[in-house]
Amino acid sequence: MRSYSWRGLLATSLGLFAAGTNAQTGAISDLGSLLAGQKNLTTFYALIQKYPEILLQLPSYQGVTVLAPNNDAFNKIPYSSLNDAFKNNDKDTITNVLEYHILQGTRLAKSLVPGTPTFIPTLLTSPEWSNVTGGQRVENVKQAGDVVVFVSGQGSRSTLTQADLAFTGGVVQVIDSLLIPPSNLKTTTTAFNLTSFQGALYAANRLPLDSTTQNATFFAPWNEAFQALGPAISSMTSDQIAQVMDYHLVPQVIYSTNLTNGTQYLTAQGENLTVRHSGNNVFINSAQLLQADILIANGVIHVIDNVLNPQSPSAQPNPTIASQAPVFASASSVNNLPFTSDIPCTTSCPVTSHTGTSSVGAKTQTSTSVSTSKSKGLGAAVARETGYHAAGLMVALGGAVMLL
Repeated sequence: MRSYSWRGLLATSLGLFAAGTNAQTGAISDLGSLLAGQKNLTTFYALIQKYPEILLQLPSYQGVTVLAPNNDAFNKIPYSSLNDAFKNNDKDTITNVLEYHILQGTRLAKSLVPGTPTFIPTLLTSPEWSNVTGGQRVENVKQAGDVVVFVSGQGSRSTLTQADLAFTGGVVQVIDSLLIPPSNLKTTTTAFNLTSFQGALYAANRLPLDSTTQNATFFAPWNEAFQALGPAISSMTSDQIAQVMDYHLVPQVIYSTNLTNGTQYLTAQGENLTVRHSGNNVFINSAQLLQADILIANGVIHVIDNVLNPQSPSAQPNPTIASQAPVFASASSVNNLPFTSDIPCTTSCPVTSHTGTSSVGAKTQTSTSVSTSKSKGLGAAVARETGYHAAGLMVALGGAVMLL
């Protein structure tokens, strides 16, 4: 449970509030005045007034960027995974959600250029949502037509609608949907229909352990990859499956921007993985990258089209063919989804029959910036940070504290 000195916060805010904005002289407003003056941010401003405790963290950062959902964004909550938290007034969860909407550093939309994505640390550090060093990340990309997108947990996308509203402690960027804090490994693999991968982790006794591993990157084969192997993998012992699954885990966070040609990464199994580029395609050993940068609480998932074999670390792709051959001897395709019966049942269980295409979509080429059919050509973000005075930022919502 969180503990705060409300008396100290109130005194500090009251003492500094008078030093805030001066609209008549053209000075930059404090955060509270800025939000109060935006008719499309009334719901967000009311929420900040209700949960002012995030103010306690702000002075330790050299400038922040507040991603402020507009009024329409809050109308989408009943259709999102945040519904229960807001419906039940879950203070801890809502506070974590608000912290996830505050980026470390001042990020100006006018400074963004198309290209590679940027992964920006936030104020969210609660272990349930952020088992990564330095705060949970938000992906920031600029796409064709100057469309700026923020990608959060479970691939949720929020589009910038109003840019670069300056206040004394940083900048506000208005977005059309709330960010979703990244979920754990199990929840995310379920959402992306990576059920055979999840089941194989259970069969290897790697779940729930892998969900608590800090700073992790998982290369997750889609269901079709496990179907292509059939008994070549499903007949393995638990220890053998563990060797295979550990080869899909790198104990550091590797975003798509780090998947440069020829780079090798040491896996939890002990052998290296090699990144290879061929034209617009990116491969991990011989497995093609299908979808990059799915954020999870303890790192990131990249979806690939083949199961990696630690006994064949030098496997190379043949870029001239659409689908790479499995790298396991005696592979034999099956219609059912291997390992789904290893997933513990709660209120419902995965269907073990063949489900057709995975939720990650049909295989498409990946660009040199590792964009995929789901990432839709993620662009680049170039950030600029500015400093600020702690007092000016604490003043930002002084009025909000006075209302409580």
